[in-house]
Amino acid sequence: MIKIEDYAIFKEQITVLKELSKDNSVKELPCYMTEIKAAAVDFDKVKTKYVNELGLSEEAATSVDALINIMEHLTMIEFKNGNMKGEKRKVKDKIRDSLMIFCDITGKNISETRQSMDFILVYNLEKNPLQNQLTKGIVQESKSRTAIGKHFLQKEGQEYILFDLERFKKLYFRDVHTYSQKEFEQYITGKLVVKS
Repeated sequence: MIKIEDYAIFKEQITVLKELSKDNSVKELPCYMTEIKAAAVDFDKVKTKYVNELGLSEEAATSVDALINIMEHLTMIEFKNGNMKGEKRKVKDKIRDSLMIFCDITGKNISETRQSMDFILVYNLEKNPLQNQLTKGIVQESKSRTAIGKHFLQKEGQEYILFDLERFKKLYFRDVHTYSQKEFEQYITGKLVVKS
């Protein structure tokens, strides 16, 4: 298992998950996508340090928000408070860039992340009502079709992965989740060591 504490660049960027979930686009009132205060790596800062050490600007790469250990699996987390329409490509770029940076830092490869690393996208359900993301426009999007699909997958013990991210499961990650804020809180409760 890859341990965060084995890498100085990760240890230097530890903060709490709540801070990493903050939506910086909301200037007047802080908006957090989770209240969880578990220790996590600020992967945006890791990326900035990584590219700066190469003599590049931080705009040279994109990155996910957090890297955290959940139940002995390193997990990359991206928080998206806004509407995902038009953001899917950006999230996919963040996944790709973050994985390449992670693999270079740790000396691991994609076949290893495929076995031991997860990815979670936490989204704002109010700004992204349920819609059929798996059809990629082949079938008309509808809330009821998505709700039915989600219901049957859950009955089979599977999760409905939104925003065209299902391809990354078994390609790059052991598992991929797309959770609303409430679903994320339910998933993560009891799985982390939380700071008081």
